[in-house]
Amino acid sequence: MYSSLKDASAHTDLVILEVTGPNLALWLKRLGLFSGSHIMRHDEEITYHPVRIRGKKGDVIIPAGLGIKILVHMESGVRKPLVEMNKKEHGHVETMTCGRGCVNALARLGIEEDTDVTFIRSLPHMDYITIINKKERTRLSEGESARIWGRCEGGPEIQFYFAPQNTLFSVKEIIGGHKIQAHLDAHGIRPGCTLMLETIEQARELHKPGVDPVIITSSGGLRLYLNPIQAEKITVKNAVRDGDYFPATGQPVTAKQND
Repeated sequence: MYSSLKDASAHTDLVILEVTGPNLALWLKRLGLFSGSHIMRHDEEITYHPVRIRGKKGDVIIPAGLGIKILVHMESGVRKPLVEMNKKEHGHVETMTCGRGCVNALARLGIEEDTDVTFIRSLPHMDYITIINKKERTRLSEGESARIWGRCEGGPEIQFYFAPQNTLFSVKEIIGGHKIQAHLDAHGIRPGCTLMLETIEQARELHKPGVDPVIITSSGGLRLYLNPIQAEKITVKNAVRDGDYFPATGQPVTAKQND
C-alpha cells in the first residue's frame, strides 16, 4: 500500500518510492536517502530540550524547535541532530532541515553549514517571568527567551536568555520565521519594545517545538526530524513481512498495519 510518509504507520519498514519536492529530494540524497531507501517512522513521545552549545560566536542557546533541524557530523563520523548530542561532543554542522528564515536566524547565532560546534549541555524547562514595556507581565519559555535578540543598555547584543534580572533589555530582532514572530507578537513582544527579566521559575508545563515533527530512522541508523510538509512530499510503501527485523534497531516489525 502506498501513502505519504506523513500518513504512514509507525514501526514498519518503509521503502521510499518518490520525493516530489526537488530541493527536498536533493537534500535527502546528500544524506544517502533516495528512491529505494529503507526508513522507519517513529511514534514514541520524545522530550525536547533547548541546548547550550559553543560555536564561532561563543556560547549560544538553541531552542529545541531549531535544534531538531540541525544535523551535526561528529568527529567519530556519526551524524545526529544537535539535540541528541552528548556533553563535550564536537562536530560540524552538515545541514539544516529548515527554510531560509530558519537558516538566516541560526546564522545570527553563528550557526551555519560547516560551522564547528561543541555541545555544552541540555537545558531544563524553565519559565522566564518578564515585564514588557514596564507594564505587562508575561511568562516565556526558555526557547522563546532564546529567540529574542537585543541588548541591555551599554552592553553587547545577546539573546534575552542571557539578560540579567531587573535590567532593561531592548528587543532588536526575533530569531526565527513568521510563526514564532507572530507567536511572540501575540505576547506583545516585537522589535522596538523593552523587556525586563523579573525572575525564573520551574516550568509549569512541558515546552515542545511549535510543530510536532515526523521522526524517521534510516537503515544506517541516521535519525531525522522532518516537518509535516516535508513528510507529505515523500511517498513510501510497506516493505516487510511479519517477523522481519529493521536493520537500524534490530527490533521486529509487523506488516499488518499497512495491509
